[in-house]
Amino acid sequence: MFNSKFVSFSYVRMPLLALCLLFMNPTRELAFTRLAENANKSSITFINKSGAPALVKLVGPSRQTVAVATGDSETVNVSGGSYHILVRYGSAGKYRYSKGDPFTVRESATGYEKITITLHTVSGGNYDSTPSSPSEFERGE
Repeated sequence: MFNSKFVSFSYVRMPLLALCLLFMNPTRELAFTRLAENANKSSITFINKSGAPALVKLVGPSRQTVAVATGDSETVNVSGGSYHILVRYGSAGKYRYSKGDPFTVRESATGYEKITITLHTVSGGNYDSTPSSPSEFERGE
């Protein structure tokens, strides 16, 4: 049984101020950091520290699929809205799947968010995920 809790973030326009929320939960697979700035384009950066190649499906208004090699990072531009991610780790025949909790990207005329999601198991992370299945990953829902 996995504990999942929705993590709520406050949206504050602060130039170059990182807002990092940490909660203790050793079952977390993803670390989630949020940065709010004065500007106009949001992005999500995926950093892969899982030790295995990852294919990330971003589900939401700006649907995208991103391959992130072990030790690498990839950044995608997104519009505001509600999102979650589906991740396939590993290589053919040895895949494992996870689904991240929903999160919101907020944009306004004067601000946007840069979000970093680190793909790995981390104690004290602040973004919950649960096991997923190949069929859920393929559907991308």
